[in-house]
Amino acid sequence: MRLLGCILSMLFVVTTAHGQLTESLLNSFKPRDIGPAIMGGRVADFAIYEADPTVFYVATASGGLLKTVNNGSSWENVFDRQTTVSIGDVEINPTDPNIVWVGTGEANNRQSSSWGDGIYKSTDGGKTWKHMGLRDTQHIGRIVINPVDTDIGYVAALGRLWGADAERGIFMTTDG
Repeated sequence: MRLLGCILSMLFVVTTAHGQLTESLLNSFKPRDIGPAIMGGRVADFAIYEADPTVFYVATASGGLLKTVNNGSSWENVFDRQTTVSIGDVEINPTDPNIVWVGTGEANNRQSSSWGDGIYKSTDGGKTWKHMGLRDTQHIGRIVINPVDTDIGYVAALGRLWGADAERGIFMTTDG
């Protein structure tokens, strides 16, 4: 607003000295929001099924998990009936798009970060979910599935954001 005020003041001075500023010039100024970022509406992660990139998921910091199967023409929230809708990461099994892993709890440490309750797995493309553990990790920032042996996976968990926590670390599964 201060910058806009300075610009308009300079225009007024210029117009006074050089004639009348036309109405069309003032109408061409359109205000727009350039920040700062607001608390809600953050996207935490994307997961794209590489064999068919029209299928992908968008994990949100506090709005669940959105899925599209038509390159974003339409969306479905597939993680809005769980105990938390705060997502830190999403990963699609590289050999089967129906197997999807979700780590809950946004991992971006800010005063408005919501915590989660562990990791979930879907074997039907997000229609149903099973809690797979790590309930006390609170904030999961990354899931990696081994592309050769998809029963092997890694989870990076922050634990509580501000302070020491035994639930912070890298966790591994060897049995899916």
